[in-house]
Amino acid sequence: MLYPNMLKLLISTIILASFYSCNKAPKSEVASLMTPMRAVLAVRTVKTGEVKRGQGLYQALKSVSIENAQALKLINELRDEIEFSKLKVGDHLEATFNENQKLVKFSYSQNLVESHIVTLNEESGSWEYSFKELETFWQPRTLEGELRSGSTLESDLIARGLERSVVNEVVNVLLCKVNFRMNARKGDRYKVLLSERKFQDKTVSSKVLFTSYKGRRAGTHEAFLYEDEEKSSTYTAHYTENGQALISSGLRYPLSRLHVRSGYGWRKHPVTGRRAMHRGVDLRGRRGAKVYAAAAGKVVISTFNKFAGNKIGIKHRDGSTSFYYHLNKRRVNVGSWVRSHQVIGTVGSTGRVTGAHLHFGFKKPNGRWMNPLNKRMIATPKLKGVRYAKLLNQITNIKGTLADLAISEEVKYLVANLQNVRREASHFEDFSYLPFR
Repeated sequence: MLYPNMLKLLISTIILASFYSCNKAPKSEVASLMTPMRAVLAVRTVKTGEVKRGQGLYQALKSVSIENAQALKLINELRDEIEFSKLKVGDHLEATFNENQKLVKFSYSQNLVESHIVTLNEESGSWEYSFKELETFWQPRTLEGELRSGSTLESDLIARGLERSVVNEVVNVLLCKVNFRMNARKGDRYKVLLSERKFQDKTVSSKVLFTSYKGRRAGTHEAFLYEDEEKSSTYTAHYTENGQALISSGLRYPLSRLHVRSGYGWRKHPVTGRRAMHRGVDLRGRRGAKVYAAAAGKVVISTFNKFAGNKIGIKHRDGSTSFYYHLNKRRVNVGSWVRSHQVIGTVGSTGRVTGAHLHFGFKKPNGRWMNPLNKRMIATPKLKGVRYAKLLNQITNIKGTLADLAISEEVKYLVANLQNVRREASHFEDFSYLPFR
């Protein structure tokens, strides 16, 4: 019994001594004990996110806990450095907050190698901009092929692994000269020269330097990329060899899917049964589907009447006007300026119709109606003077690159065949008669 009592007494003495030493400890020692805890509390929080489909800039920023008031400040700080109008799905966002949950750093990246960064100077309270770029290199590559039965240029390029944005650029450039819907045929040939920006083994971005299309009905067409010296110059675009611009941001169809219910021209009206001129095309679309502006321009009509229902008219830079009838809702007003492919309304069945669809019409600058499916481009400026001379010089370089790549492919073919011949010859003891000996 004595031993357990002595053990209890010893343990009690140790505990009391420890309390006494803590109470008598110098303040400096207590502070040193608290320092690691403060360091833990001071750890910054980093939130990352990506722009998702259907999100606007403010919605994307909110996904990394940046509210509208703070977002507006950031946008104003970065407006001169970043074109937020080019916001796309997959763009990377990163926000850093201090221990008080105050935003102290923000980073925006549209690819793997470039980051736009703003950092809060906590002394002055101002934001400081910096740009971070990793080392990359550019590498040329050609793709060429022939349309098969049932294939399209778009589907062929996607099947060969090209990004959708690059495919759209190629197709939009050629659309300025080729009516694929009417004239594309099996056996038509195409060729594309890309300059791909590489980081390690990944393609960061691509430039379409050259496109060509040759078909029995479509004819032969070539387009070359002209790059102006000035950053973001409106002259940077694709041109024919004589300097005619092929504007990739030209006409776009107003619905995401194109299915023509009733074509342009004379027809029996589906409601009255009378023969009448149909000054446009009827496109199938479910009620509520988004309707897009075919090209940039100014809204000159946004009204309702008993025949066209809710209708919108947009006047474009070349003087032509596009029309959108039977809308369920109108989302733009007269006097508004709209971008190419901006949502202007939704598909409906207002006016004199039998069901939901979109009537899409087009007037030439002289006021005469035309088939909107034959409209290919809004404006066709031409390069002149010094810029045209630079275009010709760049075309020479592009043709030189195409020739170099063609020779490279031939050499690979010859080397591959030479290796095959050597492997076959190795079965013989004496092959001195072979030409490469």
